[in-house]
Amino acid sequence: MGTLGAAAMAALMIAVVLLTVHAAPPTVATDHVVGGSMWSIPLRDDLYLSWSYNTTFYAGDNLVFRFPIGFYDVVQVSRREYEDCTADDPYNINNFRVPPAVVPLDYKGMRYYVCSVGNYCKLGMKFHVTIQPR
Repeated sequence: MGTLGAAAMAALMIAVVLLTVHAAPPTVATDHVVGGSMWSIPLRDDLYLSWSYNTTFYAGDNLVFRFPIGFYDVVQVSRREYEDCTADDPYNINNFRVPPAVVPLDYKGMRYYVCSVGNYCKLGMKFHVTIQPR
């Protein structure tokens, strides 16, 4: 192999190594089961908030709400509604009433979720998440 051929081969090998090292790893969406098990009135009113603080969420992941049909729902609300435990103007018009409710986290930012049934939000069925970019 001539000098030019050896130089071209070396450049090609360097390019392959650089692409291999710098290529982004494939992204895999994670399904986060809210609270780690069931979406229901918690024994501690900070259960869901503590769970969300200890979980990292990325754009492309999903929240999965498991609950008995007819007892609970899931509604994405504004920060004000979250703080007031209301769902007067929810983001998801067709709130999730049928389990398992799978909510895609499609872009970075904050999301607020409550249960709009009875006074369950005030009993602790609410939390917010911070979604990181992938």
